[in-house]
Amino acid sequence: MKIPKIKFVFDRKKVSGKDKKGSVEMRITYDFKQKYMSTGISVYPRHWNEKTQRIVGAPGALEYNEILSDMERKTLRIISGMAESGRVDISAIPTLLRSQTASITFLEYMCQRMEKKNVVENTHRSHVTTYKKVVEFGKIKFFADITPANIRAFGEWLHAYKMPGGKKYSQATIYKLTSNLSLFISDAVVDGYLTENPYVSKRLNEDKGGTRIDQYLTPEEVEQIESARMPTQAVEKSRDLFLLQCYTGMAYIDLMTYDFRKVRDDSEQVCRGTRHKTGVEFVFVVTDKARAILERYKFKVPQLSNQKYNAHLKIMADAAGIDKPITSHMGRRTAGSIWLNMGIPIDVVAKCLGHQSIQVTQRAYAKILDTTVVDAFRKVNEKREE
Repeated sequence: MKIPKIKFVFDRKKVSGKDKKGSVEMRITYDFKQKYMSTGISVYPRHWNEKTQRIVGAPGALEYNEILSDMERKTLRIISGMAESGRVDISAIPTLLRSQTASITFLEYMCQRMEKKNVVENTHRSHVTTYKKVVEFGKIKFFADITPANIRAFGEWLHAYKMPGGKKYSQATIYKLTSNLSLFISDAVVDGYLTENPYVSKRLNEDKGGTRIDQYLTPEEVEQIESARMPTQAVEKSRDLFLLQCYTGMAYIDLMTYDFRKVRDDSEQVCRGTRHKTGVEFVFVVTDKARAILERYKFKVPQLSNQKYNAHLKIMADAAGIDKPITSHMGRRTAGSIWLNMGIPIDVVAKCLGHQSIQVTQRAYAKILDTTVVDAFRKVNEKREE
């Protein structure tokens, strides 16, 4: 793989003179492309040595040259990480370079985010555990350390980690730890410290059997589940719970704890609740299909453990002829995808799902949004051809 070349360039725009300073920029050349970055340094022409690409004879020359050398070292480090991951993107270097010179480290950023996140105590403890594991791992301290190679290494380290007594982490625990880390990285992308989340961009979230962020059911697959005959009454109850998730967008724990008596007593169509996980308000609409299921159970949904529920969903998928690894969370994801593809505005979908911000919805449904755009243009073209 080719390695980008770094060079400091003086007065690229040719504006300097005897009594006028010119700026010093860093130029990165790779694959016939160039990227210029400001160093924040300006000097007179007589103080620039083209051969050494350093400042000579100017007041503060020593400090200026140290800045240039430090900038060069950090850029080389970033390029090395990109080369290791197999993907070099010089357009991302400025942002990554700023993150290296940021006033806080990634570990400090995690602490700040944990203080600001409005989550329940159990979720906070989970975040603290993730932070401690990242510290113990030792290879992710700064924003520039968040590379695909280090992310993969963290997952491998968790798989090999042995707790006191020699017991290893379960697959579910590893998935939770890596998911939490991905959440903090996504926040760093939103806040401008990083350009991308390696968990998403590289599909490195392998700890849950390859489950991808864009897995959901189509409306046709939901109809298959609706009409399929279930092998047992227990599986039929789980099927009804799953369909309720598809109709309302509710998370498993919220579905288990929500009081549906208000729907029965007041015949409400629009209901509100608070997400157990984050404390954020969500809204759902009681459609005719949802009401029919609730009436079947006299507005008191069957209570199942998450483990048993997910086991039943695998049987449900087989009975309906669905070749996807269905889990309880897929019902919630399916609701969001169907709403977006119906053309419901993303801010409305975010409110219905109880997301803390529209950015959360955009990250979770990025692939679906792309599909929606493509379908919209396709429908317009079809109408033009008629």
